[in-house]
Amino acid sequence: MKRLFISLVALLLCAGAFAQTSVTTPSQNLKLQFKGARLVGNDVELTVLVTNLSSQEVVLNLVGGMYQTGMAGSVAYDNEGNVYELGNILVSVGNKSYTDQYCAGNFPGKVAVKCHVLVKGMAREASSLAKLKLCLLCPQLDIKNTGICFELNDVSFK
Repeated sequence: MKRLFISLVALLLCAGAFAQTSVTTPSQNLKLQFKGARLVGNDVELTVLVTNLSSQEVVLNLVGGMYQTGMAGSVAYDNEGNVYELGNILVSVGNKSYTDQYCAGNFPGKVAVKCHVLVKGMAREASSLAKLKLCLLCPQLDIKNTGICFELNDVSFK
């Protein structure tokens, strides 16, 4: 019985060690791919690729904090239960600087564009993000007012 218990614990630990980041994409016209995360001082920087799957070039507004219409912006939750929102999540598109409101960028059809998401002031005891919601607006794809949010789950960082 003791051997069975030890085997089950080892199996659960192995499964946890190989848990992968999952991505939920709420739009048929957009695809998000998680490329990695790293600890930079007290901040966590995530790299993602956003692909506009439509045939036309569009302007996407990736919302960091609260968007001026009052739409809830992006939010992150770490594995210790801390919440990061508003000015704590900054987004950059291509070579544009981080911003505490939103970052608009041109996204050509069928081409991946590298974006960076910075979660500022990560708690020292945190070792992963349980969930990150990355919200965006795009009137050309009929994503406006309420916007849509990609979700990344179980993001580990070093």
